[in-house]
Amino acid sequence: MTERAFSTELNRSISAKEASELSRKDELNDSKAFKCVDKNCGIPLTCTNWKQTGKRYYFTPSSKNDLHIVDCTEVSESESAKQAEKEAQGAKSTIQKNGLIKMTKSLNKAVTNIGATNDSTDTSSPNKTSSRANTSGKIGRESRNIYSVASFVDLFKDNNLDNNTQIVSIKSKKGNEELSLNELFVPATNKRFDWGKIRIFYGKAFLSNTTRGKDMVEIRFYNSILPKIYSNISELKKRAATSNITEFLDKNVKATVYFRGKLIDSGRKLYPYNDTYYKDLLFR
Repeated sequence: MTERAFSTELNRSISAKEASELSRKDELNDSKAFKCVDKNCGIPLTCTNWKQTGKRYYFTPSSKNDLHIVDCTEVSESESAKQAEKEAQGAKSTIQKNGLIKMTKSLNKAVTNIGATNDSTDTSSPNKTSSRANTSGKIGRESRNIYSVASFVDLFKDNNLDNNTQIVSIKSKKGNEELSLNELFVPATNKRFDWGKIRIFYGKAFLSNTTRGKDMVEIRFYNSILPKIYSNISELKKRAATSNITEFLDKNVKATVYFRGKLIDSGRKLYPYNDTYYKDLLFR
């Protein structure tokens, strides 16, 4: 849910309450003629309480499978949590069907779609057999895109899932890697790490301002040989998953930090999975 959206009929940003009022005056005609204000998100939105009064006014995604992008600046902390839960619930449904969860990048101006799809795999070779093979020599395996770190954390902490089953697919230049949640999540306290592989590193960490710039945060994992992570404080504050940075910044309080990325430069640097660090950070 968001309180504001861009009206394609009025060609300007508008609040949900104003949109509802204008609909009752017949100055707006289509409850779905809206999109997210964030220029990098822009998903289609629908206004609630159309042509009627209510206690709450807000915009919701027009499609149940479309979500705001990971770093959307318009989504509240509570709505971000609901999106992560929705992603995780969809993922669980796919896992229960022996499907795969595809880790997917959050690209600017690309629709974040979590709908299930069916991937066909050729089984006509004598070396490929399956009880699900059909007459055309194809099998179908359901897959689903998952974007946010928070969704993977929800799955990792779900006691009803087997964290040792290989259900996560990560695309790389060398091909798709399938791994379990226990393989995906790597404690920061480990004594050794694999280089160049996308993982979610997690553990207690201190957040502090750094001399690299007054608007930069230094994230240092506690009791860890992992390199420090640096990101922009202002950008982190704008995003729901990291807006709680002020609870930990320069307060000598350890946060539980999740970072999705890989070790590069012979293990001397952590590099994000997406194009910016704030898309791959989560503070708990």
